[in-house]
Amino acid sequence: MRKSRDPEPGSPQPAADDMQKIAGIGPALATRLAEAGVSRYRDLASFTQERLGAVVHVSPERIAGQDWIGQARRLASDVPIDPEGHQTDPEGHQTDPEGHQTDPEGHQTDPEGHQTYATFHVELLIDADNTVRRTKARHYQTDAEDSWPGWDEQHLIAVIRSKAALDTPAARPTEPQAPEASPIHVDGPGPAEKGTHGTFRLAGQPTTVRMALQVAPFDRADAGPVDFIAEVAARSVSDNARYPVATASGVATIDEAICLNLGGQPLPPGLYRLEAEVTIYGHRHEPYDRPLCRHRSLGDLVHVTAHRAQQVPPAAGAMHTSLTHSVK
Repeated sequence: MRKSRDPEPGSPQPAADDMQKIAGIGPALATRLAEAGVSRYRDLASFTQERLGAVVHVSPERIAGQDWIGQARRLASDVPIDPEGHQTDPEGHQTDPEGHQTDPEGHQTDPEGHQTYATFHVELLIDADNTVRRTKARHYQTDAEDSWPGWDEQHLIAVIRSKAALDTPAARPTEPQAPEASPIHVDGPGPAEKGTHGTFRLAGQPTTVRMALQVAPFDRADAGPVDFIAEVAARSVSDNARYPVATASGVATIDEAICLNLGGQPLPPGLYRLEAEVTIYGHRHEPYDRPLCRHRSLGDLVHVTAHRAQQVPPAAGAMHTSLTHSVK
């Protein structure tokens, strides 16, 4: 807030600021500003982009793009500015040119990036008896000016709250949308053989899998058939390496299940998780057509062993006991 009185005759004029410290203003533009009576940073900061553009014959877009008004506002303050345009307050907090603050350790104190400035210029016309004759308040962002006789603290607060939209509820963030359920239902993939013969396999045995898929109705597909491609792979639990097993393609009718039995190359010894990726295309699609939808499914575990387990013969003691029992 700045007090102002009518200037006394013969009072010294403040020294002009160096406008060329503002990036984008060269000697010619600085001369135009001086001829228009804009000699101080705070004078330039009080302009809107449109008014300033009309004074120096420069487009408002250029002024906004080079942030003349923001630079002037920062230069007019006592806050030091580093070469990258960051302001540093006495506590060591920095404010970058976009208005985001960071603490002395560099952590952003406004993680959402929702801070905005509301800047006001308030002038008081004061009589000789130190009473306020008139109050004037200007909001920089809208270039709106209000003035009223005397000093009315409640009116000033009301003007600031109104122009800064402090009484307007902040927009609530939109609720995240739940992901759309996939129209592709996959059962599997799992070993084609049931029981331990499928879960535990020998190195060198072909990898055989089974899976079933069904496509439910969805917006981007007609009621007729659709094309599908099903890719089955085994992913190593130890190192996450992916081993392709088999690929099947064909035509699926909406809401009808399809059972697939696929075979592939043997897997090296190790523990694997079977997985499938099913992609749906329009019927009679071309290779360059975009898919209608895609679904990934995790299946069963498969353990591939290097050697068949050997059956351990009974111990001698057990044999003797058995024979003794038979003699009796």
